[in-house]
Amino acid sequence: MVPVKIAGAAIISYCLGATWVKIFLFTLMSKFLIELMSKFLIELMSKTLRRSWLVFQERASVEERTAERKIVEEMAPFAEMYCELGGEDVRKSEKKFLESVDVDGDGRVSLTDYLSYMEEGPLRHQKWFNALAEGGAGRGRGRDSLDPLNVRPMYYILKSGRPFCMGLGCQNFVGGVYFTCVTCFHESSSSFSVCLQCYESNRFSHEHTKFLDNFALLEAKRTKSKIPALKSTAANLEDSGCEGAETIKSELHRIAMVYYRSTLDDKRVQTKIKEFVKSVTGGKYHRRVGLHDFLEFMDKKCNNENFKYMNTPSFFKILDKDKQGLDLVDVRTLYYIVQSGRPFCRGCRDFLAGTFFTCVTCFEKSGQSSVSLCPSCVRDKKFSHDDQHLFLDNYVMLQEIKRPKRAKTAGRQVNNQNDANRPLGSIVDTLNPILRITAEIVSLSVAGGCVIM
Repeated sequence: MVPVKIAGAAIISYCLGATWVKIFLFTLMSKFLIELMSKFLIELMSKTLRRSWLVFQERASVEERTAERKIVEEMAPFAEMYCELGGEDVRKSEKKFLESVDVDGDGRVSLTDYLSYMEEGPLRHQKWFNALAEGGAGRGRGRDSLDPLNVRPMYYILKSGRPFCMGLGCQNFVGGVYFTCVTCFHESSSSFSVCLQCYESNRFSHEHTKFLDNFALLEAKRTKSKIPALKSTAANLEDSGCEGAETIKSELHRIAMVYYRSTLDDKRVQTKIKEFVKSVTGGKYHRRVGLHDFLEFMDKKCNNENFKYMNTPSFFKILDKDKQGLDLVDVRTLYYIVQSGRPFCRGCRDFLAGTFFTCVTCFEKSGQSSVSLCPSCVRDKKFSHDDQHLFLDNYVMLQEIKRPKRAKTAGRQVNNQNDANRPLGSIVDTLNPILRITAEIVSLSVAGGCVIM
């Protein structure tokens, strides 16, 4: 009130006073008004900045929670299928896992229980607990606790060995393709894995140099052959040609480019690639291949197991990145797909770029092709197969192939040297009960739909 009275008195004096008084009062009033406006503007800007910062923090927090929640929601269906197909043995294993996480034994997992169980690693964070509470299949009480269905996606992530990237400053969950150290996979109890982005840009530090992506590594174990590993890191991959895009098409081309550039110094491999390209392009190395020529080439290869199910327009579209016919990079991508054993679903015949289920029994039989199915065909029971065979998804399969190298398996001491050389089928009975996916698979085998030849 006082400044207002002073200002009023100054205005009256200004109107009634002499010229020099008016000049003095005008100067005084101007200074007063400038100071008042300055304080007002500073306070307004301060409030605006504080509000903007709070909004930014809230949005960043929401985006972070959303990322973990998306992962949980993506893993939940696989976890559901994993546990349902596993029968009584898997359900017992899941119950035992829940009991170990539920420290106080009240049938629910609190944040304290969760953090106590997750002693270390990227999963030991409240944001993952919140994601399980919000994105799981259960009915958790907000963010206070988790019920068994909320915990199930985490159980699956741990049992399937889905990795977190070990790249420098990354530690992101890898839900798709990852590159793993071949040496550590065979000789160490733990693995070293990095995501595609970190491998492309060489953002990791490791003592070994031989890497394979998880699809190629699984195929190498199936065929008992040595698929050439990447002999160096991808230090010179300045331009992969597909930056930013995470579609099936771009990811395949990026991985194929990684393999191609890693073999530039290997004349034998480069010769094989050139011969393959010439066979596809009809001897014209840089000629684009149209759909008609592609299907004609695949028809000639129909008796070759590696090219089975590839003679379709839909697969051609996956390879054709610019929709102008297959160029040199597209054909090299096809070479990678053939060499890495990327499978096709035996139910719907679609190309399997992500998670798939494969028959354990057929996998370990030497000289026999593997039987793989997409999650949709397994879920909808659109296949028929030997009711005595077991199925695992490709991530769990790779994890369980490595599992015999560990000190203990299924609660007993294992002879690492002997078990490492035994076929997968002969050690199924000695693995953790999580492997024994038998009960419900019998009912799946009699379902109608597609028949596996």
